[in-house]
Parts: sequence; structure tokens; C-alpha cells
Amino acid sequence: MTHAIARAVPLPRQADAFSRVSIVIPTRNEEATIGRLLDDLAAATATLPQWDFEVIVVDDGSSDRGPAIARAKRAIVVRHEGPHGKGAALRRGFDVASGDCLVMMDGDYSHRAEDLGALLEALQPGVSLVVGSRIYGGSEEYTPVRALGNVALTYLFGMLHGRYLSDALNGYKAFRRQVFSDFDYVSTGFDIEIELVCNALRTGGRVVEVPSHERARGGGYSKSRVIRHGTMFLWREIAEWVRTRRQPPEPAATPQARRAVSQKV
Repeated sequence: MTHAIARAVPLPRQADAFSRVSIVIPTRNEEATIGRLLDDLAAATATLPQWDFEVIVVDDGSSDRGPAIARAKRAIVVRHEGPHGKGAALRRGFDVASGDCLVMMDGDYSHRAEDLGALLEALQPGVSLVVGSRIYGGSEEYTPVRALGNVALTYLFGMLHGRYLSDALNGYKAFRRQVFSDFDYVSTGFDIEIELVCNALRTGGRVVEVPSHERARGGGYSKSRVIRHGTMFLWREIAEWVRTRRQPPEPAATPQARRAVSQKV
């Protein structure tokens, strides 16, 4: 098994370079952490003047002060009415985002804003999506069960889809807008992680990884459940494999043609 780790080198301004970055953060009752995350993002983006940034916080049915805190920190707050779930909330945020590069990260303070530059710099011409890898960067949240499940599901992803990664499931990703806009998404939960990587591969671009450290959740409670969401990931990996076999993508397809293919499946 081989893993491709992207090196953080200056991004050349070539034809498929990007200038505006939309950071989308789905939240539900994250008042204990969202303020710290947004402060860290403000500091991190200030060191990256080569890009324009917008930060979109998607309120996925919060009943706490999280959305108010995000507004006070000058984030764009979008209310998602339902159906609730991480995938549905992210899709809502991607829909309203204006960037030609989209970044997704969790609102629980586990993803480090300091790693943002490495993800963006790795999105070189020819690369469609970058994953922040906890295998290479380390994790304070991994239990033996979670670690084993992640390794097994990521390995199965490689077997089914022909791209072996170390951490396909991590929710810290940066990708070109067409990875989202050229396809119709169906995931409403955590399985959008798999759907994004599969669609990135369907664009014909590369998927690479950079090390990213996962902190322990900074407060609140986790919405992830090992058995429930592990089963969801497994089902999505198989469903996307079936989708690819039913209608293999054509390398030269236009965005309109790829969307037509997606609508038929």
C-alpha cells in the first residue's frame, strides 16, 4: 500500500488556481467551541493574504448561543431547517458559498485552523481534493475501536475505488468547487465524507493528503456514534462503488455531462 502525502509548497497561479476560499462549518449546539475556532481561523487566514476568505457557519438546529457567538465573530450564519445531519448541513453551506475552493471543518475545535494553509497549498493544479490525515498528524480522540474502524473502512475504500488513502473519513477537507457543483449529492449524514472523495476522483483530478492533528473535542458532546456511523460509511462506500460500475465516468466529460450522469443514477 502506498500513500501520497502532499508537500506544502507555494501554489503557482496557473489556470486552475483559485482565489477565493469558503470555509464551511456545520454546527449543532457548539457554543463552547465555535468562538475559539473562529478566533483561530481569523488568525490563520491573516497569514494567508494570497487568498480571500469567507467563513460560513451552518446552524443545524442549535438550541444554544452558538449561532449568536458566530455572528458576533462576523461569520456568515446560515440556518439549516432540515432534514438535519452533517451532510445535509454541509450541502446547505456549500450551496451558499461563493468560493472557488471549499473547505470543510468541524465546529468542535478538534480541527486545527493552523493546518489550513497546508491544505490549501496542497490543492495544486491537477489536485481535486485534499484530506487532512489524522494517521500522519495524530489524534487525541482516537480510541482503539475508532482507530480500528477508520483503518478498516479506509482500506475498504481503497479496494473498492482504487485510491488508497490513510484517512478518507476525516472531516477536514479542501476541494475545488466543481467537486460539489458538478454532482448531485444524496448524503445527509457523516457519509458525505465518502461521497466527496468519490466525486473528486470522478472529476479526473488527484486526491492527496497532508498531516493534520486532531485535538480532543473542546466542549459539548460528540454527534458521532461508532456503530451507527460506521455502518453508514460502509453503506456509502458500497453504494458509490455500484454507482461507478453502473455508469463509469468519461474522462473528457463536461461538467454538464457529469451532472447528467449523476442525475440518472
